[in-house]
Amino acid sequence: MKGPSFTIIIPTYNRGDRIEKTVNSVLQQSYSDFELIVVDDGSIDQTRTKLSAIRDRRLNYFYIKNQERGAARNFGMDKARGNYVTFLDSDDLLYDDHLQEAFNYIQAQHPIMFFQQYEFVDSRGNHKMPYTPKQIPINSELVRKGNFMSCQGVFLAREISKTHRFNPDRALSGSEDYEFWLRLAAKYPIYYSPKVTSALVTHEDRSVLEIHPEKLITRKEKMLFYLIGNEEFMTIYKSQWQIIKSEAYSYLALHLALAKFNKLALRFMIKAFLRNPRYLTKGRFWSTLSRLLLD
Repeated sequence: MKGPSFTIIIPTYNRGDRIEKTVNSVLQQSYSDFELIVVDDGSIDQTRTKLSAIRDRRLNYFYIKNQERGAARNFGMDKARGNYVTFLDSDDLLYDDHLQEAFNYIQAQHPIMFFQQYEFVDSRGNHKMPYTPKQIPINSELVRKGNFMSCQGVFLAREISKTHRFNPDRALSGSEDYEFWLRLAAKYPIYYSPKVTSALVTHEDRSVLEIHPEKLITRKEKMLFYLIGNEEFMTIYKSQWQIIKSEAYSYLALHLALAKFNKLALRFMIKAFLRNPRYLTKGRFWSTLSRLLLD
């Protein structure tokens, strides 16, 4: 039986105050040939009640024991019937043309994996663009620049979604997406569409903004551990390994500095520099340094 063009997978945990808006941004797409799978990762708030009030045959709701977002996305991929699978976090939004633009790009390029641009939107409605890739495929930049992709912009053809999985390790949560993209980058060309068709919404409750130093450091160390243990990845990107480590350490330095863990931030600035001296020329270095000097 022929499936829909797209499957959108939303993992969620205790986002009952935001999930309706996110789900409605999917259901209001101008391109209608899709299914939406919401995987409730053990919520104990009003998430189930909120979603049960939405009557749309394209919405499929599943409740599972809490296992973290990587496992929840894997559950969704097991259920997916779409020709392409894409993801959406439960506090982000799709613009009305998101799937139509993706469909147009697929018809023109026939990519097995591609990334469609998004933007940041804060609680005041301010818009900001993230990093814009300069080359297509974007694999090399994804390895060298860090994770500039957002889940809602990533589209995987069925054959990828049925054979590859997010790492479900809880300690990796928050970097499980980047670790997954990098593994895929060692196997497939990742194409890029510059159309801005979705928003990553920044707010105080966003999990990525919650800084617990030990968990944050463990998370990045886990990412490096899994990547260096992946023979296929290291065969392709061994020459880039020190740059990858430097990017991970510079990420830690900046976020630790933002949370005022200055001694730890300085430690990881030094580690980032030792792996890649060009770190001193990067905007992240100067942002981290200015934050430390302000304190």
